[in-house]
Amino acid sequence: MFTQEEHYTEVLEPIPEPQQVPQNDNNVIFEVTDVEQVGETVEQHSANFEETRALYDSLYQNLAVEVEKVNSVNRKLKE
Repeated sequence: MFTQEEHYTEVLEPIPEPQQVPQNDNNVIFEVTDVEQVGETVEQHSANFEETRALYDSLYQNLAVEVEKVNSVNRKLKE
C-alpha cells in the first residue's frame, strides 16, 4: 500500500505537453455548420470555434500550471 504522500506523488506526475503540430485551421474557423436538433436548425458561427479553442487552450495551460505547483510541493516533500 502507498502512504498518502506516495499516492499523491504517483497520481500527479507531470502531464506531457501535446505534440506541437502546425495547424491550418483556416477552413475550420470560417466554416458555418448546420446541426439539426429536435427539428430545428442551429447555426454554429466561426466566432464560436475561435472562442472555444481559446478557452480550451487557456484551460489546458491553467491545468498544467496547477499540476506543476503540486509536483513542486511533492518534490519538496520528498527532500
